[in-house]
Amino acid sequence: MFQDDALFSITTFAIAAYLFYMWRGDLSYCRKNGAPREKAFQGATPAPLRICLIGAMLAAVLLAIHVLTEDALGVSQEQSSVGIFALFSWIGAAFVEELIFRGYLVVQKRGMAVLILSAVFFSFVFAAGHPFLWDYQVPEGSHFWQGVWSTNFTLQPAMATLAIFECSLLFYFLRFAPTNPNRSLLPCIIAHLTYNVGVFATKAFQGFVSWSF
Repeated sequence: MFQDDALFSITTFAIAAYLFYMWRGDLSYCRKNGAPREKAFQGATPAPLRICLIGAMLAAVLLAIHVLTEDALGVSQEQSSVGIFALFSWIGAAFVEELIFRGYLVVQKRGMAVLILSAVFFSFVFAAGHPFLWDYQVPEGSHFWQGVWSTNFTLQPAMATLAIFECSLLFYFLRFAPTNPNRSLLPCIIAHLTYNVGVFATKAFQGFVSWSF
């Protein structure tokens, strides 16, 4: 997939870094003035250190459960390999995906039931959007629209998709937890980054990272 392409990964990382720079400007304004600026990015508000640490810890625990479950079921060796440049796109995704999904793709101010249902629905969309049960490969020398779709509904990709769904629910919980009164995205970003870097480290340890440039 594109995440293994150096140019794609560096480009997406650069875009994410620029968006984070602008988001951080809104966060700094909120910290200084005690309220968000008009038309600020969603979730650009401060968060207690405790909920950020809890988010990182819960993400690490969730990753450990996923890794141990795959190992217990004997499907850990069926996972896909990635290139070293995938780490850049995964780091960028930790911010961009949180800004889009936990920031904007959720229904607020219409009651708790609607909030929860929207979080579950968009978590399903979030999980389905990750290329585990499906793939799209563009043959060398072909145009993007000449790619080939494929599907894989075996146990390992199904478990990977479920893992992403569970992660999304965790990130939504961190955004709207009572211990995050400003509805900051910081705990979500930190938890997402912890999980993504942890997945890369786990793949590297298991021999599923190609270190060639």
